[in-house]
Amino acid sequence: MMVLKRLVPLLISMFMLSVPIAAAAKDYRFVMVSHIGVQDPNMNWLTLSLVEFEKRYPNVFTEYVGGVTPGVDELVRNLEETIASRPDGIAVPILDANALEGPIRKALAMGIPVVAFNIPDRRPPGQRIPYLTYVGGDEYLTGYKIGLYALEKAEAGIVPIPKKVACSLHTADHAGLRERCRGIEDAFRKVGASVEYLVTGITQATFSQNLKAYLSSNTDTNYIFNLADFTAAWSWHVANELGLEPDVDTKGMTLLTVDVGPIGLSGVKNGHLLVASEQGFWLQGYIPMEWLYWYHEMGYKPQSDIITGPVLVDKDNLEQMDALSRLVFGVGSEADSAWRK
Repeated sequence: MMVLKRLVPLLISMFMLSVPIAAAAKDYRFVMVSHIGVQDPNMNWLTLSLVEFEKRYPNVFTEYVGGVTPGVDELVRNLEETIASRPDGIAVPILDANALEGPIRKALAMGIPVVAFNIPDRRPPGQRIPYLTYVGGDEYLTGYKIGLYALEKAEAGIVPIPKKVACSLHTADHAGLRERCRGIEDAFRKVGASVEYLVTGITQATFSQNLKAYLSSNTDTNYIFNLADFTAAWSWHVANELGLEPDVDTKGMTLLTVDVGPIGLSGVKNGHLLVASEQGFWLQGYIPMEWLYWYHEMGYKPQSDIITGPVLVDKDNLEQMDALSRLVFGVGSEADSAWRK
């Protein structure tokens, strides 16, 4: 039975004081400690994958510890409390290598194997935290592959050739988001297009205000790369307000996005988005648990990082992603309300 904890710090502490009775009957207890908590619906990808993992490995008890906030301070606290409970394995995103290195090295010294997921330690291999492996997307490749896809469609006459691109950074200090921008920058350099790293903010009001001001003074911009699908709908509304015709055709503005939640799928289905990208969240939950299991059972250690994305989604594979979306979010591409004028 997977324990899903939508926690406040007090509840976390209370839980960690004792190992669940259900876990005592299992051979192993693995804990996924994440910054992706109740504030982020992508948590459902991970928790569903843990349920599936337990079906296939019934002698393993899994737990998911998601924070109330996405910040590194809470992640560190939750990780430290998890280590104190002495699980048989831990999976954790390296949100901040400097902040997490101490606790992870402590876990390793205690004999607790650790797998990084979702975010790696981006330092060179000889300098990074010596976890077993990283399981997750490659953020640079996400931007690069989306850029190449857009160029292919532009050369086929489906959308305009990119001239200038606004890469909308809804979180300014997120290194992974900047890697996505860098990837699309390298792809679009092939046709001489420039990319602006535009810090927008994460609330709709701030995002829309900053994007509107930018587009009003940079009238040669004809692509917007959204780094989350919820901002894609905001971009579409701003571009519509400015008369920039932001739908998929041979004129006006072209929108691209990362994430394939209901908003992203609806945007692709209705021709508002050329393409969306998914980073393999389900695999990011399942594969770390398997490697922890194989490490204990057979002494296996991965020889390289395990890259789960990007997975590009357009109208050709929309139906498959719709089915997954219904499992994860409860709705699929019919979730059109974000796009209504």
